Amino acid sequence: MRKKSLLVKGGGEGGNQSGNVILELALALPFLLLMLAGIVDLGFLFWEKQVLVTASREGARAAARASVSGAAANSLSQVQQVVQGYLDHYHLKVPGGGSLSLSLNSNFFYTWNLSASPGQVAVELRNIPVKLLLLPNVLALFGGGGGGGGGSSSFNLGARTAMAAEWSTPPS
Repeated sequence: MRKKSLLVKGGGEGGNQSGNVILELALALPFLLLMLAGIVDLGFLFWEKQVLVTASREGARAAARASVSGAAANSLSQVQQVVQGYLDHYHLKVPGGGSLSLSLNSNFFYTWNLSASPGQVAVELRNIPVKLLLLPNVLALFGGGGGGGGGSSSFNLGARTAMAAEWSTPPS
């Protein structure tokens, strides 16, 4: 006796499942896009933070150096130029797209403390505006915040580096 096959075209094993795949993709794709945008944005934020940390470190290194006479080798404006040059070299931009320019006592701070032994210098970058690149745009697709606009997708980063001063006479 022979058994008859009960498979109907389009159902059971080996049937057409392209509709299921498209439905699963439609459900999973938004979450995958959100995760990918978050990963890319966090990568860019980490890179920008590292540029700021290294710029403050280069500034502190320049500030800590002494000249042959024992005085500070670099003035305040020279230290600021070192930090600005580093930021310009890596093309760090403000959220509007323009170049980031440091201003004393606004987002660039250079201090020294001679009461510590040995004396210390510190270079600090504060309130450096950065903006998320992809995440606000992806969230806007879901009716969420920002839409690439200002408020929630823009915030400030900072970095501070302190080093022992090689000089005994502070900069002028």
